[in-house]
Amino acid sequence: MSSTLPSVDEMAESARRGAEAAGRAVQNVLEDPRLRAKLPGGSLPLLGSGLVAAAVLLPGLPIISGGIGLPWSVVMVAGSVLLGAREWRAAGRPVPEPLARLANMAEHPAFLPVFTALAITFAFLSLGFGLVPLLWVVAAVVLGYVQWRVFEASSAADPELRVPPGAASLKRWVLPAAAVCALSLLFTWGSGLQGFTSLGSYGYDRKQIVEVDPRGRRTGVEYEQWDYGWQPGMSTRYSAYSLPGRARAGAPLVVVCLLSMALLVSVPRARAAAPVVLLPVLAGVVTLWGLLGLSLRMGPLLFLAGAVAIDVALFRAARATRERPETPDTSDTPGPAAG
Repeated sequence: MSSTLPSVDEMAESARRGAEAAGRAVQNVLEDPRLRAKLPGGSLPLLGSGLVAAAVLLPGLPIISGGIGLPWSVVMVAGSVLLGAREWRAAGRPVPEPLARLANMAEHPAFLPVFTALAITFAFLSLGFGLVPLLWVVAAVVLGYVQWRVFEASSAADPELRVPPGAASLKRWVLPAAAVCALSLLFTWGSGLQGFTSLGSYGYDRKQIVEVDPRGRRTGVEYEQWDYGWQPGMSTRYSAYSLPGRARAGAPLVVVCLLSMALLVSVPRARAAAPVVLLPVLAGVVTLWGLLGLSLRMGPLLFLAGAVAIDVALFRAARATRERPETPDTSDTPGPAAG
């Protein structure tokens, strides 16, 4: 009996078609002339920087939650200011001289990719319902689209670029494994107790009533009475909560490592330009972080499975490279002299 379940290739093709359709929809929105006309210089990076700043600063309001912590908030706001100043200046708008000098940092080729990677990281770590998660997702989409256009215009996207042997196999293993690691961060990794201390509470209190005569002498009549009201007294109550992997210390850096590995195995030019030890170091950081949080829960086990798959794929690729015989390049070797 033939199976009706789709094959892996069919699932991959469906995912590719879905991604292409989503990409076309995003392109149609972001390239809409009505949107670009409302932006100074038509700058999408300026829009992305503003969205990131709003996503970071809004949780400072008492009624809105979803902050990323003070250190990362400072980093992302500073990056937003630098990128915004760069784009504001490029649109021909006046920028204060001290800020203009600082904005030169945003001209570095690595600035936008790093800032985009961090925006995508916090969009993933902040996934949920609410205004702040939505702002992070929209900011990541805008900056990701900008970075993709930069990539498409670079030599790294050249279809005739020579792909090193084994690159396809490495990509086929590392990308799904990195996706498993990222997905596992949404699962529960641990639990804890959270305490709430109060100085009192409303409730019933039992009192012993003793009757006395007008002279203050006991009449011998005693009874109990229940009164409802504020009962003073400090008390602490505890409630259990679950801890997802994305709430663990170091989760943003781990997501950045996963994104970096996905980029290196997907773009041959980026991998060729990076140090040889970068991929193993990134994989080692991811594996060590997973081991430090290991427990018999679904999240840590899934993460470690993905990390081990990445390690095995890198080991096999390195071994295949060492075992591959070197073929000398004889293109410049002079031939026999003509008689």
